[in-house]
Amino acid sequence: MSHFTRTMQQALDTVRTMRPEQQDLIAVEILERVRMLTQPATKLTAEERAELEAELAAARRGELASDAEVAAMFAKHGV
Repeated sequence: MSHFTRTMQQALDTVRTMRPEQQDLIAVEILERVRMLTQPATKLTAEERAELEAELAAARRGELASDAEVAAMFAKHGV
């Protein structure tokens, strides 16, 4: 039998008290997190890295999309 850390055991004990549909939602989240932690890091091209750095710098300066721009993007993509 596997042994878990105290924190993981506490989390599992808490999840056991939840409804099955809630347990399934948490299971999906855990599996996605495990996938993210175990897959190789994404490799960016020099162009992608420069674009990302420029966008992060703009965000730090407070240059963010307006609510209207975000709503338009969501509408365009049917979200």
